[in-house]
Amino acid sequence: MPQPKLFDSIILGAGWSGAVAARDLASKGYSVLVLEARDRVGGRAKTWVGPGAKIDVGCSWIHGYREGNPARGIAKELGVAAHLPKPAEGVIYGPDGPLSTSAAAALRASLAAAQASLKTPHPVPAPNASLASALFNPSSPLFQGSTAPSDPASTTVTATSPADPSSASAAAGEQAPALTGDKRLAADFARMLEVPLGLKLEKASLRWSGWESTTNFAGSDAAPEGGYEALVAKVIDGAKSKGAEVKLNAKVSGIKDGDNKVTVTTEDGSTYEGRTVICTIPLGVLKTLPPSFFQPSLPPFLQSTIEGTHVGILEKLLLQYPTAWWPDADKVGSYTFLPTSSAVPNENSSLEEVFAASTLLCANFSCPTLPGPTPTLLSYISETPARLLLRHPAKDVAEAYHAFLVSRFKPSSAPPKPTEYALTNWLTDEYAYGATTTPSIVSDKGERSPMDFKELGRPVWAGKLGFAGEHTDMEHRGSVAGAVVSGQREAERVARLLVLWEDK
Repeated sequence: MPQPKLFDSIILGAGWSGAVAARDLASKGYSVLVLEARDRVGGRAKTWVGPGAKIDVGCSWIHGYREGNPARGIAKELGVAAHLPKPAEGVIYGPDGPLSTSAAAALRASLAAAQASLKTPHPVPAPNASLASALFNPSSPLFQGSTAPSDPASTTVTATSPADPSSASAAAGEQAPALTGDKRLAADFARMLEVPLGLKLEKASLRWSGWESTTNFAGSDAAPEGGYEALVAKVIDGAKSKGAEVKLNAKVSGIKDGDNKVTVTTEDGSTYEGRTVICTIPLGVLKTLPPSFFQPSLPPFLQSTIEGTHVGILEKLLLQYPTAWWPDADKVGSYTFLPTSSAVPNENSSLEEVFAASTLLCANFSCPTLPGPTPTLLSYISETPARLLLRHPAKDVAEAYHAFLVSRFKPSSAPPKPTEYALTNWLTDEYAYGATTTPSIVSDKGERSPMDFKELGRPVWAGKLGFAGEHTDMEHRGSVAGAVVSGQREAERVARLLVLWEDK
């Protein structure tokens, strides 16, 4: 009976980190096998394709395009253009309609001042102090400014883009403190931070607030032409052109260490052997794996870190229309909707009540800040509304959101209904179980810190089993850059290890 092929490295997952690691190792002449559980490559890079539109509903941007993000170099090498968006207006809707320019500017300035004051605070706060506890403190800079009354005839200009409205500040939905008037607006607006953070402000650690902003890639953002999913596919194709093998629909059920090899078993009973394994399984999935998945078990401290490190929630809701019927569709890049209700949405809330009580950010792709404008709205949904919306069929959510938009935009005549819709389900996706990792969360005794991400990237089994993915990069967690850097890191480490073994 023929012996199974012994690969130099078996890579679990064909998302960004797995694709990069496979390409780098294969380019150096090593034999590589990529096992991907999905029926496609890309992982959490997923592009919605509709009439005249390709819109990313997973990762969307090359953040820090001009500041050194390695994804830029990969895109350029593969001939994929990336577009820096043109500035566009961003309108904030209060309970009574669009805010005046001065009111919107005051909200943005107050939130920016509050964030700046809370960046890596010193003296060091208690480990159980949350970002919310400081942000919503009566003495917070968030409440020191004043806002002007709503003015439905006014809009405000800010540097937002239709696909990355978080460049001005990002959105979310959660009950604000018991405040009224301008302070209530400021608190609701601050809930926008729950979109980029991926968690409620009450769970975000104050001690580590802004810690990663000194090292991560930020500043200029660019959108890869054709979408991120196609770009990852090109990286995989590059690996295959160098000899790497890729198997889709290959869900791994177990990994076992041996003297000079690691054996990987898939659900269909197939086994594969490699001198090394790079595991890029998302953290949300690692949390759900049975103890027997890794044989021998992972070290207790690593298991504890997997269990304690937080995975965020961010969903996207897309509606495409035959025509753009919303106000100033050719000028406004994003619409931010502050709640019209102070009620806390719960499992018994209707869809209408969930939308009314949430801070929501809606990106307008009809605005020509990027090539190929399309009459499409894409909304970013943070943890509280996301959990509740995913309890309903996507069709019902889309219909309710359309009604919500009509109620907030107040068109003079009945608008067309959406012809296409999509609601992501990263939270319930068995190959994701969440969006990306979040900044460090509150803990009783300081158990959680950015060192968790470093620990998640440490190899085990004498270096034969390594880990990559955004959750394993301390400086760039939660981003494509983190996935790319970690894939490059592991490919380099494995290559050094293979050379070392050959020398012996």
